Parts: sequence; structure tokens; C-alpha cells
Amino acid sequence: MKKLLSVWMILAALSAALCVPAAAAEAEAAPPAAEPETLPPFVQVWGKVSPWDGEGIYLKNDDKDSHLNEVVIHPGEAPAVDGASGLPLDLEKVKEGDTLYVWTGPAMALSLPPQMSALVIVGNVPAGAAAPEFCEIARRAVSPAPGDKGNPTFALTGGGELEVTEKTVYTPWLTRQMVRMEDLNPGDRALVWKDKNGAAEKVQLLPGVYRGYVSTFATMHDVRIAVNGGFDAERDQGVPQFSGQRTDKGVMAPIRGVAEAAGYEVRWDKALGVVVSRDGETVFSVQPGAETVQTPEGEGYLSAPCLKEGGTTYLPLEDLCHWLNLYCSWG
Repeated sequence: MKKLLSVWMILAALSAALCVPAAAAEAEAAPPAAEPETLPPFVQVWGKVSPWDGEGIYLKNDDKDSHLNEVVIHPGEAPAVDGASGLPLDLEKVKEGDTLYVWTGPAMALSLPPQMSALVIVGNVPAGAAAPEFCEIARRAVSPAPGDKGNPTFALTGGGELEVTEKTVYTPWLTRQMVRMEDLNPGDRALVWKDKNGAAEKVQLLPGVYRGYVSTFATMHDVRIAVNGGFDAERDQGVPQFSGQRTDKGVMAPIRGVAEAAGYEVRWDKALGVVVSRDGETVFSVQPGAETVQTPEGEGYLSAPCLKEGGTTYLPLEDLCHWLNLYCSWG
């Protein structure tokens, strides 16, 4: 399984032609030629469980126009959800002919049929009903201004919005914790059941995949970076905030400030440079001026060189978030 996962990661860039939905492909003509192509953050596949001699679940659907009408899904630790009740779905009881809806990342093994690792699996969707939709929150809910009509909305990773109402029900996954609209933060993932108008009837919060999140706010002089919070004067009192530097390569963020606020330890080593660790285990190290970071798994490339200025060492914000496993929410 580990070998297969490494293949998915290596071949992620090669899978764009298979993974980009038709709507996204049509939109590619609009941006300038110099703008780099990006993979969609998530891919939805669906189909009936079909006979298969290998590992995983083989799905086939009747959409002959789809590049992914035949796929093998590897459930791994992905939540399996009953589309009618929202309770856990026992995959051991799924039988041939049952329809499953699956969301995955864009990476796949280039085999026939393609093989993909599931993020969430939904089954037992009632006949005539729509399957719940998978989403990842990009920014906290924004409510209409006082006196304006409308409902609160969440911006979503990859574009689009999630509209919620005062009737929306929020539920956790396998816990009894209370969940409210205010508890959904950037990087949180959820399944959403929608009403006929497209607003959320139920939002089921799924297990977290990030250690936290950062929010950004541009000022005239710099970019403010908040860790596990935002910039609301009342709600975000005491949230750690730092100044990021604008460069022609993007926003540079202070390593020590962001990492320590997210629960990591940071130290300086003459030979290694800045060393970031957690629970005594090194996460990465980087030297000022270097274009790579060193990790226990090997070398990792940066989108811009590590910068040291005025006693503070910086990394590109998105790179720092990647190595710290933080969701980056751009304001």
C-alpha cells in the first residue's frame, strides 16, 4: 500500500488530463498562456460495485464520456458514510451492484483501470435523492451586513461557496461534540446535504487532516498572518499574529513565529540552520539562502529561497504551511 501511495504522488502531475472535469477544461482557455495549470483539489467518482480480483473496490458507471467511468478505489482510513442517515457505512456489507460515491485527491496510479485513494466514501443514497457533497472550507463564514438579505456563506477550496441557513443542522463524525457554524474553520472538511435551493440542510464535519490553519490580511505595508484564528477584533483576541514580507515570489512568513504558534519547537543549529521539530522529532531544517529544506524523508524544494533579514528567517508562506501541515487561508 505504501508503494502504491508513492506512485500516486509521483504521477500526480501526469494525471491532470484524466482528472480535470469538463467544466474546468473549458475554463482553461480564459487565463493567459503564462498562467500555470493547476489540478482540481478534489475529484468525484461514482459507480456500481463490480467484480474485481485485485485489492480495493472496482466501480463502473454508464457515463461513456467520462475519463473515470472505471476506477479502483482504495478506502484506506477514509470515512465511509451512509448517504441516508449520515452514520458509518459498513463497507464489508457493500455488495455487487451497490452504487458508491467517492471523493479523492487528483493523484492516481496510471493503470487500467485507474486506481485512487479515497478521502470519503458515500453509499446507500436513497433512490431519487442527491448524494451529499464533499467540500473543504477555505474561509470562515461571512454573514450579510445588518439589514441585508441573504444567508451566511463559506468560501470553499477550489472555488465556490457553501450557503448555510438558520435551519442548517451541524453534526460531528463519531463523536458527541457540539458543532456550530462558528466551529467550522479553514481546512475543515465536511459532507453537505442540500435543499432544493442549494443551501445546506445538514453539514457533517469529517475528521481533520491539518494541524491548524493560517489566515492572511494584506495591509499597505505588509501581510498580516494569524495562526488558528483571524482578524476579528472581538472573536480573535489573543490569536498570534505576525508580519509577512511581500516579494516578487510571493509572501514570506517568519518560520519561528508561525511554527511555535502552531505547536512546533524551533531552534538554531550552526550546521543545519533553522530546525523545526514536534515532540522531539525533526520535521524539517533549512539554511538561509537555501532553495530546499531537509526532512527525514529527504530533500524538499521551495518556491523561493529561504530569507534571513533583521535576525528573522522567512520561508514562502505556502511552503511553510505545507511542511507544518497547516491549511493556508488567503484573505
